[in-house]
Amino acid sequence: MDQHIGKRLKEFRERSKIKMPTISAITGIARETLYKWEKGTKPSDIQEYFRLKSYLDKMENKLEEEQLLLEYQKPTTLRLPFNRKRIAVPQTEGRIAAGTIIFSDNEPELIVDRINAPFLGEGEGVIEVTGDSMAPTFINGSRIVLIRLIDYRILEWGKYYYIVDKNWQGFIRRIYQGDLPNTIKLVSDSLNQEKYPPIHRQWEQIEAIFRVTAGILRY
Repeated sequence: MDQHIGKRLKEFRERSKIKMPTISAITGIARETLYKWEKGTKPSDIQEYFRLKSYLDKMENKLEEEQLLLEYQKPTTLRLPFNRKRIAVPQTEGRIAAGTIIFSDNEPELIVDRINAPFLGEGEGVIEVTGDSMAPTFINGSRIVLIRLIDYRILEWGKYYYIVDKNWQGFIRRIYQGDLPNTIKLVSDSLNQEKYPPIHRQWEQIEAIFRVTAGILRY
């Protein structure tokens, strides 16, 4: 006998918003009994226990199927405005690849793949890494999780960021304080520093900076 049937019942009711009288009517179990089980009382009637278990098994599976269907129907990409005050919206017109920069009402937006993975931490979208300039940390074809910054001039030196320059080209680098005032140094993780030497940029040459919160080697 499942000792946590009451906990399952409570969690199911919270997710489904189904009221206890409805569950009582469907299962034939008194509301008072269901409330007691939900509060931790161990079921004493084995037949009632199995009726509730059967009901929860069926309805939990149905709930999961409905959730998967909703996720499937959502657009797979988002338009992420550079301006953090504007919310990301689904990309519904055509299929533009993640990592592309577009303009809406003269405002730049980064196309990102949606992500629903709380274990990866904070993130607003995902784009694919192209090229080997950041290997072995971020290899070609891997993906990075991005989040917008409130003020992209307030950075943690040495951390990974996705930079968009005045040419509207984006790339990932570690960022350090520059040697000259109002400059930053963009450093590759590549072992071939001759091929990918540090890049120096003035702040006015930068359009936006996104923080990289996680990397996904396989997607």
